Amino acid sequence: MNTMITSLIISVSVFCYICSSPVYSDDVVKIDDNEINKILKAKDIVRGIVKYPDTLVFHEFHTKVSGNTVTLKFTAKNAFGVAETFVKDIKVN
Repeated sequence: MNTMITSLIISVSVFCYICSSPVYSDDVVKIDDNEINKILKAKDIVRGIVKYPDTLVFHEFHTKVSGNTVTLKFTAKNAFGVAETFVKDIKVN
């Protein structure tokens, strides 16, 4: 019984320590208006590609811009109602 109580106290204190520890990141992601416009254009292109655009969901944390190429990850349902996930490189001007 004592070991169970001791392990419970240790578990709670470790959990509290982890939850109260601040998380810092030196990686600052900057995005300018030009990149935002490229992302919006690429999303419009994808909306034109999928057959059921009302089921389209973009995975925002996977969006990347490299020059005139925008990499988008998105999920949309097919004709059978099954959701499929794609990663596409879209060229925009």
